[in-house]
Amino acid sequence: MKQRKKQPQITRQAILEAAGAEFSIHGYAGSGLGSIVTRAELTKGALFHHFPDKRAMAAAWIEDHLSPALAAHWITPLELIGSLDALRAFCRTRCMELTPGDATSALVSLTAETAASDDVLGTALEHIFTHWRAALADLLERGKADGWIHRSIQPASEAAFVVSAFAGFSVTTRAHPEENALRTCATALEAYLETLRAQ
Repeated sequence: MKQRKKQPQITRQAILEAAGAEFSIHGYAGSGLGSIVTRAELTKGALFHHFPDKRAMAAAWIEDHLSPALAAHWITPLELIGSLDALRAFCRTRCMELTPGDATSALVSLTAETAASDDVLGTALEHIFTHWRAALADLLERGKADGWIHRSIQPASEAAFVVSAFAGFSVTTRAHPEENALRTCATALEAYLETLRAQ
């Protein structure tokens, strides 16, 4: 195990990165403190200096790492889209990029595993979903105003559906990681998005 100089922020970052890797691969319940400190090349003493337990560590990782990752992957790019064709292409790309353990998959699996049993983690994860849905709803609202989304649609409802679809797709990648399964999901989503086009 490496000896580290006392650099609290660097140590904290190493712990969270190791925890995030373990949570993303093995889930919350399947990630033990021993595997986290081994991955971080630290001691349990160093871990407990920063976090009293796994729950606090998970909450910090969600806030410091998972939320920014989802924002960079989803929310910021959605702000730049200006047509239905661009939205369809973006969603297809994101669908084909889904892999077990990526940020989207980690969000979905952690939510499924902890939301009903842990209010703190569930609230933090739902906060990310709320921002994701809101960013997509805002885009669809802009599309209505600009004339490329049909004026009859309800942006919040459509956004909730698309985000739920991606949640389902991320589960699919765990059971069927092959490209053909992702392509089928992407094609179905593109066909759905086409129904939103202004006539």
